[in-house]
Amino acid sequence: MRMSTSMLNEAAVTAMLQEQANLAKTQNQLATGKSINSPADNPVAAVQLLELTNSNSQVEQYVANGQSANSRLTLQEQALSDSTTTLQSVRDLVVQANSGSNSSSDFKAIATQIQSLEQQLQGIANRQDQQGDYLFSGYSAGTQPFVRGASGAMSYVGDGGARTIQLDSGTAVQLGDPGSAIYMGVATGNGTFTTAASSANTGTGVVDTGSVTDKSAWVAGQYTITFTDATHWQVTDGSGNPVLDASGNPVTGTYNGSSGSVAFNGIQVGISGAPAAGDSFTVSPSGRESVFDTLDRLVSALNNAGNGSAAHAQLSSALGGALQQLDQSLTQVSRVTSNVGARLSLIGTTATALNTQSTTVAGQISNLSDVNYVAATALYSQQYLALQAAQASFAQIGQLSLFKYL
Repeated sequence: MRMSTSMLNEAAVTAMLQEQANLAKTQNQLATGKSINSPADNPVAAVQLLELTNSNSQVEQYVANGQSANSRLTLQEQALSDSTTTLQSVRDLVVQANSGSNSSSDFKAIATQIQSLEQQLQGIANRQDQQGDYLFSGYSAGTQPFVRGASGAMSYVGDGGARTIQLDSGTAVQLGDPGSAIYMGVATGNGTFTTAASSANTGTGVVDTGSVTDKSAWVAGQYTITFTDATHWQVTDGSGNPVLDASGNPVTGTYNGSSGSVAFNGIQVGISGAPAAGDSFTVSPSGRESVFDTLDRLVSALNNAGNGSAAHAQLSSALGGALQQLDQSLTQVSRVTSNVGARLSLIGTTATALNTQSTTVAGQISNLSDVNYVAATALYSQQYLALQAAQASFAQIGQLSLFKYL
């Protein structure tokens, strides 16, 4: 095969350009610290690197989600703790009011303190996070959840939704709880029925909150315990008909003059003090009310407390019911607090797993993309020498010509 001078020159230049390209590639790897700077450097590894990078980005997003959720739930946990403290303070004041040694002015002073604590509780229920979103308004994050209407009653104007956020591909966590699940819809009485003393009572009888002795025997309805005289009582239903026992006899009993219990339809109600003839006490099915309604009724009862033993006995029955209601509210807040604590624990556990995963992925990315400086430096020197040799040989070959020998 005959090689012309132009062919020799072209082949030499192509070889030198390739050597220059190889040298530039190695130099770029040394400068960036990365062995793959474009897909052409290693197509297979580039695909793996892209997958790993995407995976790591997703992990980083999950970590950020967890941090955001942790921050918001920590704020909610603190608000719930403050709510518990406030309600406990109200409870202590109710116990103080029910001590039996207070005057009307004392009751009014206690009512003022409870009213102040109620305002404090409203402020807690309307707390916002760092972005100005309300903690307990459900999906309506920009709406103040608790407001007083024209009638003076507290209303919840948020919604019942609860936002969630992904902690990883298979785990989501609830970011908060609607205020309706915390401060509204608290079961009244003992959860099955409520008791109350008639405002027309003239004796000093006090009714307790009662208890359920046989839930299967309970028949929800309106009942009245009436004292026919100071030592005898009977029970009637909402229509005024006598309530019958298992044997078909009217439910009646004898009162010992200081304390006793009335049992019927699977429940038991305690009465103490000295009821007068004609005094009555009601038993009604439990309903639902907000903690704010409970506090409003409590303040009203204290402010309107009359003088005399009969009035104080009626107030004592009301205060006993208020204590029961506050305990129900505290239980509801405690239940939500426990749930928030479980969510915070889940976030912590998931974050630990994500950090481990992120470390593993980062190691895989490093193994694929980080340059081996020792090997790359040696290769650079070899390529540099090769390029120099190619350039020198080309210069020598270029001087060869037949005209020198003619």
